[in-house]
Amino acid sequence: MKNQVGKFVVLILFTFFSISATNALELKVPKNLKIPKTGGTSSAGAGNLKDTKLKFTKIFFESALDYMEAQFHLFNALEMNDEAGKTRKSIDFVKNKKNKEGKRLTNAFSAVSENSSAIEGALTKEAAISTVAKVHYAKALPYAVKGLLGTIQLPPEANKLLNTIKADKMAMLKMGSFIKVLPKIPEYVKNATTVGKLIVSGAKSRDVKGAKDATAKLGDL
Repeated sequence: MKNQVGKFVVLILFTFFSISATNALELKVPKNLKIPKTGGTSSAGAGNLKDTKLKFTKIFFESALDYMEAQFHLFNALEMNDEAGKTRKSIDFVKNKKNKEGKRLTNAFSAVSENSSAIEGALTKEAAISTVAKVHYAKALPYAVKGLLGTIQLPPEANKLLNTIKADKMAMLKMGSFIKVLPKIPEYVKNATTVGKLIVSGAKSRDVKGAKDATAKLGDL
């Protein structure tokens, strides 16, 4: 009986703090971040939790995996072998749907973020690039462009998901790792956009095959 009462009290406390945390969550989009206008950025954008979550995760995982593939090839181009190996392991982990969705989400989020910082620093320092490295760099470009174009769609979808949670306070109990990631999406997108554009401009300045096509696909992003 005492155990049941204890579990009930823990559930009530968790629910209380979860609801408070939900009310405090906001998506602060950087002013200079260009994102597609899809509508539904207010509470009116709230919808079915399952469908809203499904759309967000589809865009997130597809774009993150594309980005990680690009990062893998870039690490090879920059002869950053340890980073390339870690990235390949992250790709395999995120692709494996037997792993818990929340862990796949946080793994992809962390990998893309950490890799972006490493690549930004490396591309800024390394001006010259060998013929072999250009082959790896060229392989990265299609993934980088596809990943970037997918990533910029995340803020509106993250906002819809957040509004859905706010409309259904008990949804907090079902979201787990999503609650930690959602408020960080705008900054995540901003950094990914900055590095994605750097990857493409770097390819152009290094005369990498496919750079012109990649630049055209990004347009005035």
